[in-house]
Amino acid sequence: MHILVVDDEESIRHLVRLQLEIEHYQVETAKSGEEALKLHATQSFDLIILDLMLPDTTGFDLIPQLRSSQPDLPILMLTARDQMNDKIIGLQLGADDYMTKPFNGTELVLRVKNLLKRVVQMTPKPFTVDDSFLTIDSAERTILLDGEPLPLTYREYALLALFLQHPKRVFEREELLEQVWGFDFSGQTRAVDIMVQRLRKKLGPQGERLKTIYGAGYKWVDA
Repeated sequence: MHILVVDDEESIRHLVRLQLEIEHYQVETAKSGEEALKLHATQSFDLIILDLMLPDTTGFDLIPQLRSSQPDLPILMLTARDQMNDKIIGLQLGADDYMTKPFNGTELVLRVKNLLKRVVQMTPKPFTVDDSFLTIDSAERTILLDGEPLPLTYREYALLALFLQHPKRVFEREELLEQVWGFDFSGQTRAVDIMVQRLRKKLGPQGERLKTIYGAGYKWVDA
């Protein structure tokens, strides 16, 4: 597995590289957004560990650029500020997990392993959905909206696939957290609301089919 670590602090880059290489991951490092984008353009990465504050940009600005060519790339965000707004914005932009500095190296490795494991496990059993607007083939992991490819992160894909496999079923937020995020996110139901908002936006008018059931959760309805 190939991991990119983006942080302007040399001590952090060294610590994270050391922890990951002990676990036999291949690691590249960058100290700025510009370096990160250059590496990302020439190499393939399975996961990126991204600092929120960089000398030439922010993690908030960098996430969309990294995801433009690799929508399902897992991103673990690091932040020196334990601010809920930062975490919410990071999740809205597509970060898959976050850690606050200073952090425990062992915990970071566990979070990396969990993210990479979910990428493999997230693909649901093969199924197809084909209606007037939306076509999904899970075997090929392709989604077309009005005939055009729909770029989704792996977690957005997993959430939408879950709804489509169980139309009209109401999912509680806690159940969605368990099935799509895993136990690391237990209790953080705001993450579900943020991702539902992102899905609705990407789906355009079809996003109205993802209904909020007040006091319960969400469900997908037929067109």
